[in-house]
Amino acid sequence: MIKVLIADDHPIVLSGISQELVRDADMQMVGMARNSTELSHLLETTACDVIVTDYSMPGGEIGDGLPMLQILRRCYPATRIVVITMLDNPALVQSIRRVGVSVILSKADPLHHLVPAIRAAFSGLSYLPPSQQPMADAGAADTFRPGAKLSRRELEVLRKCAAGVSLVEIARQANRSSKTISAQKSMAMKKLGLTSGYELYQYAVEHGLLPGGQ
Repeated sequence: MIKVLIADDHPIVLSGISQELVRDADMQMVGMARNSTELSHLLETTACDVIVTDYSMPGGEIGDGLPMLQILRRCYPATRIVVITMLDNPALVQSIRRVGVSVILSKADPLHHLVPAIRAAFSGLSYLPPSQQPMADAGAADTFRPGAKLSRRELEVLRKCAAGVSLVEIARQANRSSKTISAQKSMAMKKLGLTSGYELYQYAVEHGLLPGGQ
């Protein structure tokens, strides 16, 4: 019996996942969480083999996205993770895999992928449905082409932001308005599927935009 804990901030998604698990005799749902706070509390009191979690769940005390996944991997190394996301960025898929999560589903995938994905995670295997495979391949191909989707100015703005330079200072150096620089930063982060300064910093390090990157 595989004990599964599920986390998503949308009740309908939680219901759909739980109903899919009930149909499988080898699966037992042991808890549901709507944010990382509830997920963290459940993990302290509930034994589980696999966490099925949304990537984006705003409002929790340990955040969401990559920071949350890193905390889960560090605090519960024996518990496997399946990530479900609406994001479709190759760099993000690669970042999730680098954290140590090798099973990733899209919310656009048919539900029949869920059970085999959980079994793969439980066994320590990788699982990418057809919707995610092209992104994984594209991400691997882009390893040495950081920011391939970005314009030169967007890439430079992200590099300086990740290095801690303020938008005002970047605007002064580029002889542009702070509003223009802010818009370029927002557009670049949207293209890359990044949602926080932490994710921006990690992307910059992993893609060689800052010292210590690849």
